Amino acid sequence: MDQPDHSRTPRPAEGLGRRQFLRGMAVTGAVAGAGSLVSACSGGRGSSSGTLSQAAQASRSLRRGGDLRLGLTGGSSSDTLDPHKSLTYLDTSRLQSLYQPLAQLNAQAQVEYVLAESITPHGSLSNWIIRLRPGVTWHDGKDFTADDVIFTFARVYHNNFTGKFGLGPIDLKNTKAVDKLTVQVTMTKPFASFAEQLAAFWYNLYIAPAGFNAAKPVGTGPFIYTSFTPGQRSVFARNPHYWKPGLPYVDTLTLIDFSDNTSLQDALATGVIHGAGALDGPQIASLATTSGIKTVVSHTGEIIPFTMRVDQAPFSDVNVRQAMRLLVDRPQLIDSALDSYGVVANDLFSPYDPSFDHSMVRPPQGDIPQAKFLLKKAGREGMTVTLTTSAVATGTVAMATVLAAQAKAAGVTVNIDNVPAGTFFGPGYLKWPFAQDYYNYYPYLSQVAESMLLGSPFNETHTNNPQYTNLYDQANATGNPSVRKEILREMQRFDFNEGGYIIPAYIDGLDAYSDKIAGYTAGKVGQPLSNFDFEHFAFAG
Repeated sequence: MDQPDHSRTPRPAEGLGRRQFLRGMAVTGAVAGAGSLVSACSGGRGSSSGTLSQAAQASRSLRRGGDLRLGLTGGSSSDTLDPHKSLTYLDTSRLQSLYQPLAQLNAQAQVEYVLAESITPHGSLSNWIIRLRPGVTWHDGKDFTADDVIFTFARVYHNNFTGKFGLGPIDLKNTKAVDKLTVQVTMTKPFASFAEQLAAFWYNLYIAPAGFNAAKPVGTGPFIYTSFTPGQRSVFARNPHYWKPGLPYVDTLTLIDFSDNTSLQDALATGVIHGAGALDGPQIASLATTSGIKTVVSHTGEIIPFTMRVDQAPFSDVNVRQAMRLLVDRPQLIDSALDSYGVVANDLFSPYDPSFDHSMVRPPQGDIPQAKFLLKKAGREGMTVTLTTSAVATGTVAMATVLAAQAKAAGVTVNIDNVPAGTFFGPGYLKWPFAQDYYNYYPYLSQVAESMLLGSPFNETHTNNPQYTNLYDQANATGNPSVRKEILREMQRFDFNEGGYIIPAYIDGLDAYSDKIAGYTAGKVGQPLSNFDFEHFAFAG
């Protein structure tokens, strides 16, 4: 469900490309400094001035052929074509062109089947049947089969890749191919959100062929590998045997790495590229007045939470956590730190989930008297805390700076420790008492799996609440949507009243395109460039 808009002003640049991060590198042990940055997940309902609406695009005639060139920032020598090791938006842009998942979140943040035709429980929520799409072939001409799905699940699981969390409590030993196009998945316990979580983790769960060789990438996607130079560019050719009739439109796709958003903006403005993704507010403001350029602002479910460790003082006291949430003037933070490219949030994630509770809101400008009351109740009047931040995404340092200024009204001193990205995502990552992180949009239970459980890969707040975990299991144990919704509402009450996140805003996604092309849309998931849906990009006739 869309959130209300707030007034908009210009947003400052923050040095590094929007929403890129080193989080995945930290988990894989690959952080060696500021290096290349990783992507998080949601897209939106709107567009800035100068943007072509979808209806207007549809009215334009599209021609087949042509060489499409698109740009992003954040590439490095660590760039990959491995479908299960994506760390950056550039990685995902390549992988989405070559490979495909069983299911993914579409531009409207809904589950959309891709290589799967259906994913349904069989007898119980601990047993699932995946029926695969017939007539799909790999780029080398071989048939796509159930064996490829089994191979992918095993590769992801046994290598402990991030996509493993989308597989839930899978029992690989008892998961098998029933026939060429049917997979029977067995779970160790009920997992009602299986299809949703496969879709949410789609860019970590691209299906690879059995016996996959990363040096010779073969996928089922709309484009075929031609060449790849890490940190520079990737070139792909149209798949002439693609299973979707009439797609893709263009003959070749070139993805170019840029060192910063200024050079990315210049390349678009001068016609070197046809599309630029994950831009900053100043670039969007400038490009909106540039002849031949159309800008797209997506209102996403992306979050940049302030993370408070609930297992360490002072944030182990719920009164302190609630006081910190109440001292935030959210519209002011969005205007000042994000140039108004965001929508007010109330410390809850997953705004597009059908179970999202819009009734839980905080005073937009904060409640300083109540914050002071709670701090006094906790014995923390005039407290001083350190907030660890880093320029790992546009807006992080600016948001930290604004929060520190706002906290003074409640007598709280926030000392900002602005560290290099490599330090932030180094050994201290997930251990900082008070810090920041960020995520693209996930459905509610998928975000919980990502960051709110004891075994979650990114549990920055160290949340470990048995009742909350039990509710998560209950939600996965029922096939009744109404019952699940009530359970999720109860979980959100915990997030709102006791959680360790301060979530002041849902962050907008900013892209821009040459008016020579069409086929792009705004979206709610947060992946740039129309969810990397390049098969629908085309040159206008």
